[in-house]
Amino acid sequence: MANYFIRNAIICGIAISAAFAASTDAITMADAQKAYVSGNWKEAAAAYEQVCPTETEEARTECYLWNVLALSQIGNAKDFSKAGKRLDSLIQATNPQHPVYADLMMTKAQFQMYLGKYDNAAESLIHAIETAQPRQATVLQKVCTAVQARVKKENLNEACQRLSNPENLANKPASPDSTKTVEKADSTATKATAAADTAKKQPTPAKAAEPTKTAEQVKTAEPVKEAKQPTPAVQETVKPDTAVYWTLQLGAFGVKPNAELLVNNLKKQNIVATIDERKSETKTLYVVQSGNFATKEKAIDFGAKKLAPLNVEFRAILKK
Repeated sequence: MANYFIRNAIICGIAISAAFAASTDAITMADAQKAYVSGNWKEAAAAYEQVCPTETEEARTECYLWNVLALSQIGNAKDFSKAGKRLDSLIQATNPQHPVYADLMMTKAQFQMYLGKYDNAAESLIHAIETAQPRQATVLQKVCTAVQARVKKENLNEACQRLSNPENLANKPASPDSTKTVEKADSTATKATAAADTAKKQPTPAKAAEPTKTAEQVKTAEPVKEAKQPTPAVQETVKPDTAVYWTLQLGAFGVKPNAELLVNNLKKQNIVATIDERKSETKTLYVVQSGNFATKEKAIDFGAKKLAPLNVEFRAILKK
């Protein structure tokens, strides 16, 4: 067990930002990192246990992930079980919009591989890819190789294929407010709300809505004249028998109402979006997608013209 996690935890560790090492308690954190690099797993785990609670909210989850990796390599069932439970708790408490979420799901996939839960590992890895950033592509490719050797699934192959072009992993870090344990409406959905309501007063939205505009101000706005309605956003569709097409992914959420909020706000702009549920052993992702396009260029062009003015982030995804 230890050898497996020595190899895979090092891979996973590459993807985890080391920014938290410069915290206010740098000496203690430095000791934890030194013990980890030296392979003193028990010492490292204990050091992380001590320092993680003192970290800022933004860095705490990342710190505990290092703790999980150290615990998993000590070499006994008790610590391995503790690591697994802690990892599950971190996944449940972390917003998928937070960049560390992909690292958590990638680690989960490796746990499941060790336990022989290969199909579950594939689902966790897909979650990791769905929420990853370009800097994580190289490490995810290595994990993909290991999982694909055990699991033959088309959706896994499609997800891993995206890693060949890091631009396909265009998720941006979430704002600090969206990383709290109790998930609130994501900044993407919130921006879409303000932008959609503001766009009702403008024939052609030229820029994002003012961030200071409140819901109460929107409610008290003057009635919208029919002539001022925005031009419907015409989305290209492909024939049902078309095997390959492109769609735009607009966000991956851990709470369904947040995904529904984005879908409803886009509907006000005559932009049709759907929610695709991606279940795993630990958590369900609600992925918002829009449009079926014949080419990647047409998908991106639609996003640039219709979604960018609403401050809605997007990335083109190849579907088969």
